[in-house]
Amino acid sequence: MNFVNPYDIIDIPLLEFTRNLAMGLILAVIFAWLVSKSTRLVVDTTQYMPLFLLLIPTMILIITVIKTSIALSLGLVGALSIIRFRTPIKEPEELAYIFIAIAIGLGLGANQVLATVIGFAVVAIVMLPAMFKRSTAARSHNAYIDIVLQSKDGAKFDMETFTSILDEASLKYRVKRVTETSERNEITLQVPKLDMAIYEKIKNELSNRYQTVEISIIDNARVIT
Repeated sequence: MNFVNPYDIIDIPLLEFTRNLAMGLILAVIFAWLVSKSTRLVVDTTQYMPLFLLLIPTMILIITVIKTSIALSLGLVGALSIIRFRTPIKEPEELAYIFIAIAIGLGLGANQVLATVIGFAVVAIVMLPAMFKRSTAARSHNAYIDIVLQSKDGAKFDMETFTSILDEASLKYRVKRVTETSERNEITLQVPKLDMAIYEKIKNELSNRYQTVEISIIDNARVIT
């Protein structure tokens, strides 16, 4: 790097730049596919493809332009210092994906194709166990039923009575969470398979026995843990 006039036209090897962009797009597609198959986050996984297809080539372009000039590099640091995330990233996993995409763009922008591909291969290998684990979980197809009950006339909630209703309906379940307050009771059940006939039978029985019944069904094993 040297101190050059930032207004000078920088000579960029177009062949290398085009190759790096093409490699970046390929890695972006592969990485988006890996993330969609292995992520534990409850998000729309289709959002990762356009994100990486924009982020990685953008990083390649930025690094390609500024790597020949310290002045441009300092200007980029100044510009980035005023950028703030308006929506905080709460999940470390999501933050890791963004850093990996930035690293791919940095490596290709610096023309370190081999090192970038090797590093990406290592990341992909690390992500494979998570991908297989999620595939196994998806095949199990667990569902969660969240039930909120309010007893009639302020009567005390009896867990044994509640479970007897489930047993009489031949529901296979596991109690995952129970929350009892003076006004309402919330029970979360895990079921391996949701039979709508059994569901309707349980709903009708609960409606006859309790004053208020609220039922939520979550057909996703990652939503409630």
